[in-house]
Amino acid sequence: MMNLNVEQREHADFLEFVCSGDHVPEDWEALVELVLSACQKSGKTRVLVDGLNLSAPMDNMTRYRIGLLVAEKFGPSYKIAALTLPEHINFFWETVAHNRGAKAKTAADRAALITWLGEPD
Repeated sequence: MMNLNVEQREHADFLEFVCSGDHVPEDWEALVELVLSACQKSGKTRVLVDGLNLSAPMDNMTRYRIGLLVAEKFGPSYKIAALTLPEHINFFWETVAHNRGAKAKTAADRAALITWLGEPD
């Protein structure tokens, strides 16, 4: 059972997962699997994860593990964007994912992330 609250929204060009509340590392691992399954079912390869309403930032060990998982599960075929409060951004998960071939981006600007998701590869 996840502590993390997740609401899935389907847009024309991407899937969005709005996350809120408390979370533990296992919640993020479960979210990666949920996102992958939803992408496979919908055929969409662009994802926005909205973390603006989380109770606390993700710790660095979890960021590392999620960066590894995103790269392993999604690789270069998907684009994964994370919307986060500016004070919670350190780019660690993004760097880990990038270093392993994934297309990942973190920002506090929703419009910029949606633009990035829509850009050709």
